Amino acid sequence: MPYDEYRVLAAVHPNAWYGHGGWQIRNWLEPCLRAGLLLPPPAGDTWKAAICAADAFLGDHGSLSLYAAARGLPGLLASFGADTVAPGSPMAWLGERLPRLDPVSPLAAQLDGAVTLPSAAARITSRPGRSLALLRALCYRHLALPEPESACVPRPVTVPEPGPPRTPVGPALYVDTRITGREVAVRRYPAELQRGAAAHLSPDVHAVADAAEPDPRLRRLADVLVARVGTDPAAVLARNPGCALVAGPGARLLLRDGREFEVPGGVDPAPAGSALLALLGEGLDPEAEFTLRVGGADSVLRLRRASGEAHAGLLGPDAAQ
Repeated sequence: MPYDEYRVLAAVHPNAWYGHGGWQIRNWLEPCLRAGLLLPPPAGDTWKAAICAADAFLGDHGSLSLYAAARGLPGLLASFGADTVAPGSPMAWLGERLPRLDPVSPLAAQLDGAVTLPSAAARITSRPGRSLALLRALCYRHLALPEPESACVPRPVTVPEPGPPRTPVGPALYVDTRITGREVAVRRYPAELQRGAAAHLSPDVHAVADAAEPDPRLRRLADVLVARVGTDPAAVLARNPGCALVAGPGARLLLRDGREFEVPGGVDPAPAGSALLALLGEGLDPEAEFTLRVGGADSVLRLRRASGEAHAGLLGPDAAQ
């Protein structure tokens, strides 16, 4: 799914955590974690916070799918163990009404068509907002103990702590650019997870990677390399003959032919570099004013030729080859 538009959390069942072990779960999902997947441990309220914050869910025949549907979230099912679900149960009712995931169609479009079930909450409780107090009263009655006099009310879910810091080297991305009038739309997808499934990508998609990307395959594949402070962009071009543009350090873009552009303040140089390649590919003037759209957020893109062109002519024909 588009990297800038979606935040994904996997609420893995405690039985899977304790059956396989946390190390194994994280090892299986390591490529997804590098691409930004949130994977909270089973203990704690993070999965509840996720249901409160989510826009949609992708579930199975576990109870969390029913909770999410009752919360009013649109959803679809990635799998459903119908043979393990009691006929006539709320879960069986859910399985009859939610669409199934198509593994070969673009996922973002399927989530846009996810189904909301307004009557799902009534399948869980006939006493909405009162279940906590009723269950406490039931438990104390069976224990033959007096119920505490304090009110039994639901409390807000704890806000999760921020996750561990990301690696200094961000994920390599496939970038799809579309120009409509004066708008350049940039959609980015984690390259490591594509595995050749490209129904959601246009034919002229290109790759962007960090200049320090440890996977040489992804680094060689990149049309745009992102250089960090203290890096000579001309040297990055010389070391990577397949690269057409270096974004950075700072707000600068250096093309292989020596042209250098300055990126306006507040604009990320990496998507600006992707936009520059798209504009040049369409024969448009990159110094004209455009709207750059990344992840639904718009910014003004007006590139300027760098004064002095310090790197112009630095790379001769042999280096360019």
